[in-house]
Amino acid sequence: MDFHTHHDRIVPDLINVQTLHVTAELRSAELPQICSLGLHPWFVEATSWQDAWENIEVLAKLPQVIAIGECGLDRQITLPIDFQIEIFQKHIHLAESLRKPLVIHCVRAFAELIALKKSSKSSVPWIIHGFHKKMEVFQQLLKHDFYFSFGTAILSDRSPVIQAIANVPDGRFLLETDDRQDISIKQIYDRTATLRQVSLETLQTQLLETYHQLTRLS
Repeated sequence: MDFHTHHDRIVPDLINVQTLHVTAELRSAELPQICSLGLHPWFVEATSWQDAWENIEVLAKLPQVIAIGECGLDRQITLPIDFQIEIFQKHIHLAESLRKPLVIHCVRAFAELIALKKSSKSSVPWIIHGFHKKMEVFQQLLKHDFYFSFGTAILSDRSPVIQAIANVPDGRFLLETDDRQDISIKQIYDRTATLRQVSLETLQTQLLETYHQLTRLS
């Protein structure tokens, strides 16, 4: 299972959750078999985001849409953070109404993210995709009941996230390739099994159970 990818991989027995940034023009016939839909803060356009949002509200109800996002907060882009929060809150409300998990992109805005989780009293899972931060951030997010999706950062021995992937509780994480086409999800699984000191078969079983728990809420 690849929980977060931007590529449509046709591989036998692979649950490939393709993430799409929605436009006003996207139609249901164009959706992959399993997908997640949202407005990525990098690509939000002030003149057209509301039309795109109206489209998300329609498409997100479809059964092949198993999560809402990628959405979130990013302090390294020019889009004002208050505007980002406004759009992110719409994703929170949609995820709650449909009982689907929220897939989150967060850069240098974890304090705001935690505050929004607390104030919204959201009950669906919030999953930080591509998590690669230090243990202090990981522990703080874990304390506030976030889930994690780990990707290619765990392949580097120098990555600060190595400690997190080794210690994250069962049932609180998934694995992904994101936008990398040069890395297979099997490489991510093999590395994770080594770091967590479990067999590949055990890891696969655990993550499949976690995926079903997170995506069968309604």
